[in-house]
Amino acid sequence: MQSVVAALVIFAPILAQQPAPPDTATPSVRDTTRVVRGREVVVQSASVLIRELRSAQPVAVVERPQIEAANARDLSDAVALSPGVSVRQYGGHGGLRTVSVRGTSAQQTVVLIDGLRYGSSAGDAFDFSNIPAATLERVEVLRGGDAARFGANALGGVVNIVTAPGSTTSSRATGTLHVGSFGDFGVGAGGAGGVGNHHRLDGAIHFTRASGKYPFQYSEFGTRQTRHRQNADFSNVFARGGWSFLKDGTRVSASVQGFSSERGTPGAVVQGSLEQSEARLAERDLFGVATASLFDAEWMGTIGGTARANWLNYDDPESRLTGPEGTHSRFQRTEGTVAARLRRQFGSDGANERANDGAVEASLELSHARLTGNNLDPSVGQRVARTQFSAAVATDWLLQHLVANDELILEAAIRADVFSDVGNSISPSVGLNYRPTELPLRFRFHASGNFRAPSFTEQYYLNYGNANLRPERSISVDIGAVYQFSERFLADGTLFLIETKDLILSVPRSPVSWSAMNVGRARSRGAELGASGTLIEDCLRLRLAWTQMDASDESSGIFHGKELPYSPRQTASGVCQVKFGEVTCGVIVSYSSYRYSLPSNSVESLLPGYWLAGGNVAYQFAVASVRAVATAQVQNLFDAEYQGIRNYPMPGRSFRLGVECRVR
Repeated sequence: MQSVVAALVIFAPILAQQPAPPDTATPSVRDTTRVVRGREVVVQSASVLIRELRSAQPVAVVERPQIEAANARDLSDAVALSPGVSVRQYGGHGGLRTVSVRGTSAQQTVVLIDGLRYGSSAGDAFDFSNIPAATLERVEVLRGGDAARFGANALGGVVNIVTAPGSTTSSRATGTLHVGSFGDFGVGAGGAGGVGNHHRLDGAIHFTRASGKYPFQYSEFGTRQTRHRQNADFSNVFARGGWSFLKDGTRVSASVQGFSSERGTPGAVVQGSLEQSEARLAERDLFGVATASLFDAEWMGTIGGTARANWLNYDDPESRLTGPEGTHSRFQRTEGTVAARLRRQFGSDGANERANDGAVEASLELSHARLTGNNLDPSVGQRVARTQFSAAVATDWLLQHLVANDELILEAAIRADVFSDVGNSISPSVGLNYRPTELPLRFRFHASGNFRAPSFTEQYYLNYGNANLRPERSISVDIGAVYQFSERFLADGTLFLIETKDLILSVPRSPVSWSAMNVGRARSRGAELGASGTLIEDCLRLRLAWTQMDASDESSGIFHGKELPYSPRQTASGVCQVKFGEVTCGVIVSYSSYRYSLPSNSVESLLPGYWLAGGNVAYQFAVASVRAVATAQVQNLFDAEYQGIRNYPMPGRSFRLGVECRVR
């Protein structure tokens, strides 16, 4: 009872607040647990997050049909459908997209690709615009910290990007084409199928291009003006390929994926002037993984490794920060990881009424990251490196019939990390998922201690880095419930709290220079509601998300109690898709409340809230053995003017026409 009262005391001020800013008048989901407990031989899915109903933490799973219904154009649009998530958009098509989970920074979210970590603890924020939505099979968002299971930087949550087809038997080939406003164009192809009885191959390639030139209005010394912003004349090629082999307790798989992109990267628009108007960014990235597993009814052993190479070139001939000839940065990042995991499954034989099943897993991991570049601090030359060793133990147990027909799932994990340059860390986590009766209602609780190691940029970038940075450390607590209305519809609610100390922020050192520093504490607390699934015999598909949050600076300085920049008090989204025979219609609505762009929370830094609406129509037809879908989409239907980041105006109304062909 005391814990309940404490939770109400912590969260009551947040739930009572309204999203309107001060002094203004404008105010296919299913139980997808993939580990079957018992004496049968079990092959675990590559996904590590598909546990919506039985997880101790809230997990949002966005399936392919929901991605299409939401008019998603890249990965960021799909992730934004989860409660607790806000996307920070630096302009229109091709502009940088980063994700904030529960008010944390982009660096405090771990990104996985097909269940495996993409990028080391030394990496920078992940750009979600580089993966086209057409290449996604599914996106899974786990909210809340859990460094014990996912490693460093998992303070706010985890995003798992599933690009590989999940089926092990069917074969298919697909082709896509679209055209749209502002020079939007995309074409792609993919396929998957079995070779013999035990092998499976899959592959995909997708090309995207946009001019990004769109009109926007601004106030220049009190006069309303219109200008065209050339934002990110963007081109991107994304490709992946995979192979897997499964036979008699042996599974071997390998995959590789990557992208090559080039874009203009203009800066903010200030009084009609476009900063860094000639700046350009070229990036290439390659990520590969190989794993081998042996398993039987009780044991599973896995060994594998990942490798990543990234090349980044940034050119701004107008910048004079590094010399009279402009700024020309060249960076190459290489990362590699080897890991071994051993899992022991315990299962009852069903003879005992108080049945229980569980598993214990131990893992070891060694990773190395290296960055070479021409704009690093002179004290470290042109190359920096980090080596990391990790050891972890995790367990989960299913206890049944403790009281009548109840069910209790216990989760616990602890991880030790040793770094070559930023010290060591111990990360624990514990979670509970309790079903008190046979009703499809579950209560859950999760608590964890987490940390984030500073990135190479924060440590060593020229005129910005600080080699003396300490890792950020946080405590994350969730309490909530999930209810299964039907076999394919879930709703959940969660209260959360994240306390972070030694927060790393950019602090001005002079009128023209900034530096990364540990500045103090931050607190994020709030409530989330989510619902998703299909109704009326698969004719109606719904997805709803709502978040009320207070993310504030709790340091002892002049910004104590102020809201963290770009952390909206309230966000909401809704997607509704209705099917009439061969025609499918969808509507998407989203809302973001006001937020501040500066830590001072000055009136001048206030960005107003905004509503966005869009829709789509799809028609299915067949030509011989080819199934095809033609789509028409509209985004920002009411041509709203808004900014995700101050002085980075977003496009108005836009259209897209597309067709997808599929052969099975």
